[in-house]
Amino acid sequence: MLSIQSIDLMAGKQLLLQGASLTIHPGQKIGLIGQNGAGKSTLLKAILGEVSLDAGSINMPQSWLIGCVQQELATTDVSALDFVVSGDELFAEVQRDIMQAEKDNQQARLVAAYDRLDHISGYLVPQKAKQLLFGLGFEEDAFTKSLSQFSGGWQVRLKLARALMQRSDLLLLDEPTNHLDIEAVSWLVQWLKSYEGAVIVISHDRFFLDEVVSGIAQIEQQKIHFFTGNFESFERQKNAQLMQQQALHETQKLKMQQLKSFISRFKAKASKAKQAQSRVKALERMEEVAAVQAMNPFKFTLFQPVHLPDPMLRVESLDFGYDKPIIENASLVLRAGDRIGLVGVNGSGKSTLLKLLIHDLSPQKGKVIHAKGLKIGYFAQHQLESLTLDWSPLNHLVQLDKTIQENDGVPITDQEARSFLGRFGFTNEKALETVKHFSGGEKARLSLALMVFQKPNLIVLDEPTNHLDMETRDALDMALQEFSGALILVTHDRHLLSSIADQYWWVHAGQVEAYFGSLDEYLNQRLQWIKTQKADEQESKLGDQGNTKKEKRQAGAQIRKRIQQATRTQSSRLKQVEKLLEQTQTEIQQLHLQLEDSALYQTENSDKLTEILKKEAEGKRLLESLEEEWLMLEEEIAVITEQLSEEDS
Repeated sequence: MLSIQSIDLMAGKQLLLQGASLTIHPGQKIGLIGQNGAGKSTLLKAILGEVSLDAGSINMPQSWLIGCVQQELATTDVSALDFVVSGDELFAEVQRDIMQAEKDNQQARLVAAYDRLDHISGYLVPQKAKQLLFGLGFEEDAFTKSLSQFSGGWQVRLKLARALMQRSDLLLLDEPTNHLDIEAVSWLVQWLKSYEGAVIVISHDRFFLDEVVSGIAQIEQQKIHFFTGNFESFERQKNAQLMQQQALHETQKLKMQQLKSFISRFKAKASKAKQAQSRVKALERMEEVAAVQAMNPFKFTLFQPVHLPDPMLRVESLDFGYDKPIIENASLVLRAGDRIGLVGVNGSGKSTLLKLLIHDLSPQKGKVIHAKGLKIGYFAQHQLESLTLDWSPLNHLVQLDKTIQENDGVPITDQEARSFLGRFGFTNEKALETVKHFSGGEKARLSLALMVFQKPNLIVLDEPTNHLDMETRDALDMALQEFSGALILVTHDRHLLSSIADQYWWVHAGQVEAYFGSLDEYLNQRLQWIKTQKADEQESKLGDQGNTKKEKRQAGAQIRKRIQQATRTQSSRLKQVEKLLEQTQTEIQQLHLQLEDSALYQTENSDKLTEILKKEAEGKRLLESLEEEWLMLEEEIAVITEQLSEEDS
């Protein structure tokens, strides 16, 4: 297991974590959440040993392998398939041994290398890599292309595929759904569900977290707070916690008022002086529970359209392409109030279609007809780059207002501009800071604010959530739900898409057509296609696989049998401990669910509350003891395995 104990972690002079702890068991999948800048990515780097701790420790079994996404590409001249295959370092090492043994004509070494290849199921590795590439949206003709031929977004996918290819006991993923389309996200969900190792994943995608994780680790106020269950369960527990906190706060305020009143009335009386002093001390000891504040700082709304032309736009026999056709003979109608989800794998032409619809591109054939009075608000990731870095949010809004106003228009006042920006989180001095110091999320929020300010009756959004944290996504979701105009949305955020869109346009094979099924039906169809994809025939096996293969299998089997016999006692107890760990975690989870019941904190239920808290403490002590035993057994097995392997070689 991974044990994070009482760590302090800093980024420059900023303290991110103080006395923070977290334990992750084999196979456990954890979602790491927290506000931007809370220290999520830095914590993953600390686990990898890339940043040093200021206090505390991070421990895991020496035998554990960690998988993560490579940040930089060491080379760009290898093919996509070879790059992904190289993620399996054990396979790559065996391949090198085979090539060297063949070159040196060392038959014994070649036999041993083939035995290792068979033992690690190496013949299946290239096929597994192809399935990963299919799942992440690559076509078969892309497998042989060099890395340098792919755009930045597709290179990110290749890095993710290589990380998934690694043989790992712990997988660390930082926003893995960015740069993926919704089809690839659905495939990744299924892959992670079948992954047997432990996972720590940073994500702001609710659907992804709900489907993948069994626990949420929230970084808040420099601590790590762990909640069992998926993200939906976390929200229920957090809400119950906050409600309890609010109740405690109100009760505490009343008690403090009573104490202050007693002290004021009796502290001067000799007969009551002793009692008054005890109450003074009680008042000093009392720790105030902070009142629940609005959790989400962003509560922006969209201006409701005054005019809704119907139809809003029409597409007639539209063709567009570059070297090859992208959109062919498309005909569409967008009606007033339509809420369209635009779906299709990356590269199918979704973003191109949006640019054609808003007249950013001109069709090679056919036409896009805008209704009179149509006002389009468009958001895409490239718009973040068009912000003027030396301007503040206030500068941007004032300049936009000048371009909107007619000759007789009334310019926006400074107070009105500040008030509007404040709804998007740009309050006080933040409204005056230059954009060049902003994070990606802050730039995205500013671009959204500028779009909303234009009061569109058609909103077109192309991957609006890539840089947005959970709070801003929630605010955007609520604002779009209340918007009465038309919407066209491209997003990999399944939660946002399913809550906003009520019909879908499917872009595929150059066609754009209405998809009449549900989002789940569409994604299930895509997953089924990926599963039935036939990879090329397995790579030809190197060398003679006749008698030599039989010999190496026998030798390998003997080694494995010796290790199995030598570690039988430890392995048997390890299975028992893992079962007890699972039972204890389940029991503690059940106790936590009971503690969510607000009625439990009434005076008449104090005995029951005490009993539950006692059981929880006992469960935590047992869990800690089992975790220590599990670590000890893992170490013993690893030492015995290493010794026997060395003896054989």
